[in-house]
Amino acid sequence: MSSFLEDKRLVYEELSAQRTLRKVSPGKLELFSTDLCLIAHGIRSACLVDAFAVQDPVSLFSCVLVSLRSKGPVFGDVVHWYDPSSLQSFIVNRRNLRTFAQALLEDNTIVTYVLLDAYPTQLNGRTPRAVLDILRTMNADMLESRAKTSFSFADGLTQEILVPLAATLISYPVAYVPISAVQTSFLGGQPLDVYEANIVLPETPRTSSLQNFRQHTLLKFSCPCSLAEKDHKLSSDHITHRLQSQFQERLSSIGLSFSVHHQIEILERVAL
Repeated sequence: MSSFLEDKRLVYEELSAQRTLRKVSPGKLELFSTDLCLIAHGIRSACLVDAFAVQDPVSLFSCVLVSLRSKGPVFGDVVHWYDPSSLQSFIVNRRNLRTFAQALLEDNTIVTYVLLDAYPTQLNGRTPRAVLDILRTMNADMLESRAKTSFSFADGLTQEILVPLAATLISYPVAYVPISAVQTSFLGGQPLDVYEANIVLPETPRTSSLQNFRQHTLLKFSCPCSLAEKDHKLSSDHITHRLQSQFQERLSSIGLSFSVHHQIEILERVAL
């Protein structure tokens, strides 16, 4: 526990020292510090940077990660990936991603891909070819340039590639695949199994004044109930057990507790 909290403190202090982040609230810096440390400690392969946005993420994260690498070996495999099409950033553990990509090639059941047609359908246990190709490119680039801290995806990636790629990187058990680059309506009015996997963080002097800091969302995703009714591996019991098996032991090793909450929701439109 102490090493995780100490590493998190290092990340928070490094972020706080960045001029481009001076207007970002302490709570959001705390949130991202936790996410980055979960990546560094190998709890998951990647996370989407959604706590804040900056004009030049490549420069910012290159600077932050170079500094963190000088402060501890735990940050040695942490890199930044930037998508110029969506302006999104990911923090990635390159060692974990390499292992995960190999497992994905050997076992197509790790992620269930759901095509978002008028009626959602499974892609028959297939990982989209474009997703596999990008994962291979990512791993090749990271092996070739181990000193590099920031990488970029090819420009021009559209949502039918980016959405399942992001879900795969973030370790969602279920990944949605839009049917086209221009699709705008997703799963409106359809019952969804919604999962939220949370960890509980200890209180520290720095965070004691922040509200809702202790419960941290690790993953939040959904799956159409219609598919869960047809496939046992998409049932709420199975997915909950799978998440617990995947994360409980890893989180316990750094002194953090873990829980999974499930409920059924019907939304007008699902944000991907």
